[in-house]
Amino acid sequence: MSQQLTLSSLFSVLALAGLCIVTGARDLAGIEAPAAPAPFEVQAGLSPDLHNS
Repeated sequence: MSQQLTLSSLFSVLALAGLCIVTGARDLAGIEAPAAPAPFEVQAGLSPDLHNS
């Protein structure tokens, strides 16, 4: 395994471990992440012209 790949893998593992620690600490403290409102509303439906082909 190359030295660059080893260093990259080590950094990824440390970043993931840090994320797990921060998330776990937030859960233990009971802090809720703020819910961001949706910037727009999506409405699904069929156009009437799609059936007349």
